[in-house]
Amino acid sequence: MDSTQGFLAILHKSKKDFFSFPMIILNIAPIALGLAIWGGILYAFSDILITYVKELLPESWQAYIQANGNILAQGVTISLYVLLGFCVILLALVGNVFVSIFYTPLAVAYIRKHHYPQISKLTSLPLTVTLRQFTKAFVLLCALCMFCVPVLFIPIIGGAIMLVPFFVFFYQTMLFDIGHEVLGVEQYGKLQAAKRKYTTTLLTYLLGLIPILNFFTPLLQVIILSHYCFHIAMQSSVTHTSPAP
Repeated sequence: MDSTQGFLAILHKSKKDFFSFPMIILNIAPIALGLAIWGGILYAFSDILITYVKELLPESWQAYIQANGNILAQGVTISLYVLLGFCVILLALVGNVFVSIFYTPLAVAYIRKHHYPQISKLTSLPLTVTLRQFTKAFVLLCALCMFCVPVLFIPIIGGAIMLVPFFVFFYQTMLFDIGHEVLGVEQYGKLQAAKRKYTTTLLTYLLGLIPILNFFTPLLQVIILSHYCFHIAMQSSVTHTSPAP
């Protein structure tokens, strides 16, 4: 079975878990909370932010806007509000990845109960270690984004390159958290040596790039990677229990 077929098999199984009632509730709550918090913050400071952004425009643009009356000025203001709305979406998505740290144990426990009850739970990482890993990955994300900013001016290629820092962030947070939750501290090293981990993680990450659906995919991504890690745990269990030739 190649990487794509293996991923599709996991995706099919994950889809059923994703649409189960407990997972639907677990999915909607963080999204609604993130939109409410970030939307409220940006709405409260929207006038200040828009005024500040307008001041950053070149003086020639500001003079042109003033010379062409209120219609053009209102158009610029509306465009800036749309930009703020886009920022709310991005912040909610990044926040959803952060919140996934807290609901990952619940999702993993659900999957273990319904699909892999024979695999016992091992020692998980303390929450402080997980948060420290998230912080390191987020700092690296910011540094890589700053480094990649110049390539944004290259059509198509620039946008593709900017996906790389977010994939690195996704890999370093999601797989780290889920891998330790499923395999425990004792067996996490087996994930590091596992085959197709980069391919599986990349395909899982790409699901989060689908517009609109990317609000809901973080939990689906957790479920997919959980099944992948449980498969590694099962293979390890078979290896240890098989009789010697």
